[in-house]
Amino acid sequence: MQSRALHYLDRSKVEYAFDATHTPRITVEAPCEIMIETHNSREGKLHKPEDEVTTRPNPNDKYPRSNPMTGPVGISGAEPGDSLAVEILSIEVDPVGYVGVFPEVGIVRDVVNQRTVTMLPVKDGQVHFKDLRLPAKPMIGAMACAPLEPISVGLIGKHGGNMDNNRLAVGTTVHLPIYAPLGLFYVGDVHATMGDAEMCGSGAEIGARVHLRLKLEKGGATEWPWMETNDRWITTASAPTFEDAAEYCTRSMIALLGQRLGMSPADAFGLMSIAADLRINQYCKAPKLGTSIRCEFPKLGAGISRA
Repeated sequence: MQSRALHYLDRSKVEYAFDATHTPRITVEAPCEIMIETHNSREGKLHKPEDEVTTRPNPNDKYPRSNPMTGPVGISGAEPGDSLAVEILSIEVDPVGYVGVFPEVGIVRDVVNQRTVTMLPVKDGQVHFKDLRLPAKPMIGAMACAPLEPISVGLIGKHGGNMDNNRLAVGTTVHLPIYAPLGLFYVGDVHATMGDAEMCGSGAEIGARVHLRLKLEKGGATEWPWMETNDRWITTASAPTFEDAAEYCTRSMIALLGQRLGMSPADAFGLMSIAADLRINQYCKAPKLGTSIRCEFPKLGAGISRA
């Protein structure tokens, strides 16, 4: 079926919680395409390192003002138990982003004794880190449909949220469970590039315009979000500890291979041990944020075939 006309949602209004009581800024009929503008993680107000002080979120707020989300987008006919398939068609980033290194965040805590921000111009497909140049690899840090109880946009869970998963890039379709009428879809926290694990707790934070194709999948909800590209299936999960997140993610892939390949759990588990990769999305040792893990498995025809 052809996607319908392109919708547009600007970043003039943002939210700091995924909340089923929010009124949709726009309601669309899927399948459709939509262009959504997003701010960087400081709501587009950090333009130079000195702005870090005035844009710093208050950690004591119920929903700290970091990682603003654009939305929600209502999906006509969406009901609890459905899922929303979000295909990422393009990500166009702003001209300048930043990376922040802070004493209280990250895998190691003794690297800096003061909050440090480095501005990151993006030119001709490259991220400029001082005198170094890195390929720009834009990805979306956070997306979700509203859970039944409000959740801060900085957190991750079965709704999705702040997954910081490098596979949330062009060419990937994300399948998000729907919990509330109209689905209520949000997106934000784009990075011009980010290493797996987001070790210091910051990617190349940047505003963007993301072009998405939305499709409603009736009755398609799964316990956790999952993703697919042209050559792999990807499950993702999160928990306060790496061990629990890895277990949940592995269980999700066992279930997915049972559905896709008709395998028993034992066969799926054994096959995963010789063909799947478990990767860290986010691990910056911030207990409230938790750890985000993904499991990647090649699709049939992408290195695996039937006899």
